Amino acid sequence: MKHRICIGLQELTQPWSIILDQIGVCYEEVDYSRDLIENYSVIILNKRPDSDSISALHSYLQDGGALIETKGIHPFLNRRLFSRKETTYLINKSSNPDFRHISGLDIYEEIEVHDDSDLFGGMIHFQVWKRGIISFFGADISQLIARSGYRRKRFYSDAGLHPDEIVSKVSKQELIQAFTVLLKQLHFRRSLPFIQKWSSPTIKPVFGFRIDTDYGDQASIKALYRTLHKNEIKGTWFLHVKAHEDWLSEFTGMKEQELALHGYEHGVSGSLSKTKQNIRTGLKVLSDHTISPKGFCAPYGIWNKALAYALKEFDFQYSSEFSWLYDGLPLQMIEGLPLQIPIHPICTGSLSRKRYDEASMAAYFAQTLKHKLGRYEPVFFYHHPLQPGLKVWEHIFEKVNEEGLHKMTFNEFAEFWMDRKHQKFEAFVNRGNVYIEAEPSSVKYQVSNSSQGFMLVEGGTKVDLQKNHEFQYSNSYLPDRKTVEWLHKMDFKFIKTSLMDWKNRNRL
Repeated sequence: MKHRICIGLQELTQPWSIILDQIGVCYEEVDYSRDLIENYSVIILNKRPDSDSISALHSYLQDGGALIETKGIHPFLNRRLFSRKETTYLINKSSNPDFRHISGLDIYEEIEVHDDSDLFGGMIHFQVWKRGIISFFGADISQLIARSGYRRKRFYSDAGLHPDEIVSKVSKQELIQAFTVLLKQLHFRRSLPFIQKWSSPTIKPVFGFRIDTDYGDQASIKALYRTLHKNEIKGTWFLHVKAHEDWLSEFTGMKEQELALHGYEHGVSGSLSKTKQNIRTGLKVLSDHTISPKGFCAPYGIWNKALAYALKEFDFQYSSEFSWLYDGLPLQMIEGLPLQIPIHPICTGSLSRKRYDEASMAAYFAQTLKHKLGRYEPVFFYHHPLQPGLKVWEHIFEKVNEEGLHKMTFNEFAEFWMDRKHQKFEAFVNRGNVYIEAEPSSVKYQVSNSSQGFMLVEGGTKVDLQKNHEFQYSNSYLPDRKTVEWLHKMDFKFIKTSLMDWKNRNRL
């Protein structure tokens, strides 16, 4: 039988489109006039179906289909086995190996759990239904990706001195990763491949380097640029305009570098008018020096409502605030805001505050690089020119070049990502082969029939599913359960650090 590899949604909404666009799958609202078993590899019930639709879904399951019930929507699973609870974070205590790379989920909201599951405390559940399979995902992911709260978090280090930073309260990327694993398992249990758009224009993952120029002087800027230029690294410089207003020409002469905006003043505010003025002034000064930035990142990485409203009035391609999103893949924000490009939020300054020497700093970033490459994720690090550790980046850039990563500026990556988003494709399985129909583009496709790895192919190709996966996920070391619990501990010293950070922050 010929099967179409496509995700069906009970209701196609913008938040769900944002999630599935990031994952890179084929999706559409379910058309109940079509043969469901042939046209939908998985169906997501994000809205309660009517009685006629439930009858069609019964037949779909009897024929071997796969469903996902979401929070509060249970036309098939026993409702008495569900309960609701407020949760801050969930630690992965399951033995399911496919979720092993996700150590925990920060949620800070009410979730629904299934009594018979141990996956993230019962938030994820699988159940055989006749010839088909039903799963359950108990966090309202379509709402959680829009949350804007933030808090200080620790980040694991092999050295045991775990650095910390103020980042998004909800771990949005891990939530989407968990949902992606769920989708994969449902496909594999149906003996179908999982097909998604690849996250790089080449077979190598993307590497990007962000520089926040906060108060940097000419000597520190030149030293960092020399290191980037020597290693052929494309840096994206987010300019603290006021600090460099008298010598902005130093930046315009840089080769293979992108210039973006970090604000005129290096300060934050809850005032919409002050936030807009800070951006407007920065753009005006840069324009006077023939600099037209495509991107923005907020001072201190702070995302708030004032910034959200302000960015709607400016024509930025992307922004990058780790208090809204960190680590992982870009996410097209709701309400027409710029594309968010996440970075790893720890810098050498974060490590210096923990008394790391340069060798330990280099080991930390090498460890982070290895873990990300083990999952074939984009790698985006960042630095401040006045902070220590220039030799650290020399070491990391050498590793980037040894790995042959695809080096891009933030704007280049944003342009690729938007092309990826708009690239449509159709995929079918027939007699052990996958057929991917797509217009010619720079987008490649991941094809996997197990959670251990994947193949990369061009659109318009035929793929033999009996071939071995060319790319294998590595078993990078992750913290044990006890360490994960400690990383989430809120002690007095940790709270004091957050209060001092807030007190010392510059205001507009």
